[in-house]
Amino acid sequence: MVIFLRKSLSFLKSFLFEGVIIFFLIFTVNNYLGNSPRTINADGIGYYDYLPSIFIHGDINRKGEPVAENPELYDRINGLGCYVDYHGHKVNKYPCGTALLQFPFFIVNYIQTERSGAIDDGYQSPFQKGIFHAAIFYLFLSAFFLKLLLEQYQIRKFTIIVSQLLLVLGTSLTHYVTADAGFSHVYSLFAITAFLYFVKRYFNTQNIRAFYAACVFLGLILILRQINILIVLFIPFLAGSYTNLRDGMRNLLQHYWKSGIGILIILAFFSIQSLLWYLQTGIAFLNSYQGEGFDFLDPAFFSILFSYKKGLFVYTPVLFIAIFGLITLIVKREYYLCFTWIGFFIILTYILSSWWSWFYGCSFGLRAYIDFYACFFILFALLFDRVKIWLKILILVPSLLTIPINVIQTYQYKNYILHWIEMDRAKYWRVFLRQEDRFRGILWQTNCDNNQCELIKEICLSDIEVPANNNQTVFKINQSDINDVGQINLIQIVFDNSFVDEETARVILCIKNIESGNLSYYHNPFLIHFVQGSLGEYQTGSYNFVLPSSERDKNDIIILDLNTTDNPVKLSNTKIRFLHFTP
Repeated sequence: MVIFLRKSLSFLKSFLFEGVIIFFLIFTVNNYLGNSPRTINADGIGYYDYLPSIFIHGDINRKGEPVAENPELYDRINGLGCYVDYHGHKVNKYPCGTALLQFPFFIVNYIQTERSGAIDDGYQSPFQKGIFHAAIFYLFLSAFFLKLLLEQYQIRKFTIIVSQLLLVLGTSLTHYVTADAGFSHVYSLFAITAFLYFVKRYFNTQNIRAFYAACVFLGLILILRQINILIVLFIPFLAGSYTNLRDGMRNLLQHYWKSGIGILIILAFFSIQSLLWYLQTGIAFLNSYQGEGFDFLDPAFFSILFSYKKGLFVYTPVLFIAIFGLITLIVKREYYLCFTWIGFFIILTYILSSWWSWFYGCSFGLRAYIDFYACFFILFALLFDRVKIWLKILILVPSLLTIPINVIQTYQYKNYILHWIEMDRAKYWRVFLRQEDRFRGILWQTNCDNNQCELIKEICLSDIEVPANNNQTVFKINQSDINDVGQINLIQIVFDNSFVDEETARVILCIKNIESGNLSYYHNPFLIHFVQGSLGEYQTGSYNFVLPSSERDKNDIIILDLNTTDNPVKLSNTKIRFLHFTP
């Protein structure tokens, strides 16, 4: 019994720091970021939908049922947005590996909900929570395998803990295991980090079991995201030297039947994806990303790293600190390691930046790099572990500061302060680390230019002054007094103001029925949402109120109110423009 307890304590101790770090993440989610009721969103739906398609809806086998012959079969599929046309069928655009890793968490909820009679579409609350738990679990395993990998480099325990902490809380992983836990990135990170560990272990020991394990994870990598097969280009770095690389490869070639087993393992994993493609289309090998691809003649190499739109080093600055690890490799004259890491990074960045949407759609930071984070943290650990104590402090302080920056920006992204796609330098610094409610949606207004708008009517108002703590109607007009009122779908309010960032006044536009008093439209953005330049500057600001597409009732009245709080507000050169907007 005593021996069993000792072994149990030793086993638990090996996961202690990973557990503590995951606890800090969950504590941060529960007390600051907030739990997301939906974790299966956007691309995450495509990665996950294999599971409800197979186990709940039974519509995965469509190879003999093209859309034209059985449109009812595709009613559910057409509403998801993750299926693309392929030879008369619909195929899930996304690979199946994420669903494979999510399966244990899905099946537990499936059994429980089926017993209770609550099975619906596989997207109700228990399944959403299950995917959050899956993401947390694979993040835990990612941190654990990162520790094992760094131990292969004889990295000290403190450095490993710092690296794990920065991985979990100092990168965009924080977002992709919480709000967008259904995306593939944390699962790919787990598979790639485990692959790196077993490859490194193989080159250190030439143990064939490590090679087989690496093949298992390489097969998994292939069906998680095919592009991640690029990780094989990191093998020369993991070998540690040209001699080790040569000897390790020679060992595999000499025992070709063992290499053949490894190849069969990889093919076995890929056969899962091929089978699912065949069931959907009748074709076992295909390109599911129809109409999307790479433009290798026009890579956005600089933008993918440094732009305010999505730049890797802008939104994950701890990785920029890690790059300085190359200096230690040069100082230590480890030129092989230095140039193989740089070579991998350049090729990876070139290919990722050549994707037709180099910023990878609506996302927090440059999410395509998440899968490869372990490569950066090897470099960070080598840097931090080898320098003198004063340099350690110089590295540690800014590195730890990236944690609150990342957590705050994760909060901003989730709460519509950071724009999901349309960021630039001015917008970034306008909301930098701002968390107040008045900044929600400040970057999200509808933009239009003169070519998109037809002016129906413009009204110029005199200067407007409203005392503190007051709600005052500053303008109203009957819709019957506007010619072509039915054409109006956008109202633009323009005025001059100093736009102090502490200002909490709101500009309220509503449309109210005279007879019933019912509101058909109501929107109350903060005054600072009108700003076009930097906050705290006297300038002309504007805001576009997009009206619903319902018919205009001539008994309705358009009302513009100004609601002030602690300070009086003055608006100069105020104009109201009634426009027909063509997106």
